[in-house]
Amino acid sequence: MDTDNLPKLIRSSEEPLYLQLYRILLEQILLKNIDTAEKLPGMKQLAAYFNVSTITVNQALDKLIEDGYCYRRPKKGTFIGSGGSKGTEQNGTIILYNVHERAEYDLVAMPFYTHLRQNSEMHEQINLLIISGKQAEKQLAIQMKLQENILGVVLIGVLEFSSVLRLVRNYPQHNFVLLNYQYTDFERLAPSNLRGVFHDEFSGGYLAASYLIAEGHRRIGVLHYGVNDENYLLRLQGFRQAHKDHGIPLAESLICNTDYFSVLPEERGHKGMTLLLEREARLDAVFCVNDILAAGAMHFLKLNSKDEKIRIIGYDNHLPELHIANHFSTVEINSAAMSAAAIRMLLHPADYPCKQLFVAPRLIHF
Repeated sequence: MDTDNLPKLIRSSEEPLYLQLYRILLEQILLKNIDTAEKLPGMKQLAAYFNVSTITVNQALDKLIEDGYCYRRPKKGTFIGSGGSKGTEQNGTIILYNVHERAEYDLVAMPFYTHLRQNSEMHEQINLLIISGKQAEKQLAIQMKLQENILGVVLIGVLEFSSVLRLVRNYPQHNFVLLNYQYTDFERLAPSNLRGVFHDEFSGGYLAASYLIAEGHRRIGVLHYGVNDENYLLRLQGFRQAHKDHGIPLAESLICNTDYFSVLPEERGHKGMTLLLEREARLDAVFCVNDILAAGAMHFLKLNSKDEKIRIIGYDNHLPELHIANHFSTVEINSAAMSAAAIRMLLHPADYPCKQLFVAPRLIHF
């Protein structure tokens, strides 16, 4: 990584210096200006370039590691990625990754891989198989022939539920945990060897609305799309419910379905803002059902010099460069808590009488 071309820290900003440095480094990672598994510059080099203490640099690096984007090798430095590879063994814990398409370095899966590794290292002799990506079914069949004494299998999302059911039913002797968005009728349809740890979509929408209302916003618009998508509907339901519980009307005329625009989602956010402001010129805030729409909304505001007047809040799509680069608030999926719950479910299944567990989101705001 060429440090000479990195942005400088803004000393007058209210944002702490370590968070500014974290954001700069993360943007370089997500923009792929640093290759996977490449070593970051040393703490002294970063401290000298940014004119900060090594303590500030260490705080930024710790956050990158905590959030699953980097890992440390003792006496060697900080590297990009989760630090895992097929058959990695650490402290008696073996974690077997799906190496197809380097899934452990995928932006969606990376935080889950890292947190699963960190949690499993707290226990001795855990053989944990982690599978993700489009080739999950094929990879699982291969790994099941190679491995023995597997505690369980963690499936990291983006699979059709029908595929998950077929895959799990092929291995009734093994326990599975699915980390994903919600699925309708999971409790009813899931076999006895499948449990789910899901992000609580409804609570995320509720959290977003409560935050905006607490800030004093009353004229609030909504941009959504994928109107038949269960997860987006749950987000919108939670947003509506919070308004009801706070006794604040939510104008249905200000809920804009951007499916009508035959353009990319980010462009829909831009066009949706135009439509909302035609309906209500004095908008306080806008809730977007995902971060891609929110990025488009922020782009509109910056072009029209309105970014200081209208509050934008998105919903994390595991694409953190969007809310970081565009400086809008977002509802974040708590991958750390979800990963920890997955390990506990496999270790102590009797402690979980229900097949599914919902994990509350977190709010990240600017």
